[in-house]
Amino acid sequence: MITTRELDALFGAVGAASAPLATGAASDVGPTVFWPCDLRDRVPAPVVRYFAQSLLPGAPVVPAVRLRMRGRLRLGRVWLPFRAEEVLAPRQGFRWSATVAGLIRGADTGGAGPGRLHWRLAGLLTLVDAEGPDVARSAAGRCGAEAIWAPAAVLPGPGVAWSALDDRHLRVRFGVGDTPVDLHLHLDEGGHLQAFRTMRWGDPDGTGRWDWHPFGGRVLASRLFGTSVVPASGAVGWYPDRPDARRREFFRFRLTSLTPTSAAA
Repeated sequence: MITTRELDALFGAVGAASAPLATGAASDVGPTVFWPCDLRDRVPAPVVRYFAQSLLPGAPVVPAVRLRMRGRLRLGRVWLPFRAEEVLAPRQGFRWSATVAGLIRGADTGGAGPGRLHWRLAGLLTLVDAEGPDVARSAAGRCGAEAIWAPAAVLPGPGVAWSALDDRHLRVRFGVGDTPVDLHLHLDEGGHLQAFRTMRWGDPDGTGRWDWHPFGGRVLASRLFGTSVVPASGAVGWYPDRPDARRREFFRFRLTSLTPTSAAA
């Protein structure tokens, strides 16, 4: 279970001077509940439609969500089952804690501040303990991409710019600390998310040279969790537009719960 103390350590108190917020982040004064009519005349119609499909009228506008999920994670050529819980504030940070194959336990942490990957086998042998500027920048990009699970956190406003390329292709730009996020959303005919794309810092081919690479995923199903309709199952990987994209996927998920929360709740 992720505790209040861990949340405070990760995000800081909302509004505190030391909180690692991007410009115009969650501490900005804004509406406390969502009404689609508030977006009219502010953003293109396809953006209004996306939020009208993603958030119920009266949904709380909060900067973070708590997630629980299960799925399969690819390590090398082997797919292993996992169960995880996460606290996610797309413009501030995340902590993803998981058990993989019943024996591997650890967490990925990152966002506007430092990033870290820390995983142990049976609580005894350290498998991964990575940090540094490359890990931090990659984690910030992941944090921004996961805004697909927290639409209320990226409503149009200061520091969050939405545009529509056409009726089914949207673009949102914001920052996670010093890392820019340029997220493209592909919608189905009903206005629900079908796929997402961004550029993320990483070394997906293990060359030892980090750079910006295409990153994204496909959504298999969306579901209502409380007041939000978000991707409930799907797959994520590098180079999502290549012919061999399915082979490059490394993360397949199924959400089991999602609840909105204050970043310091």
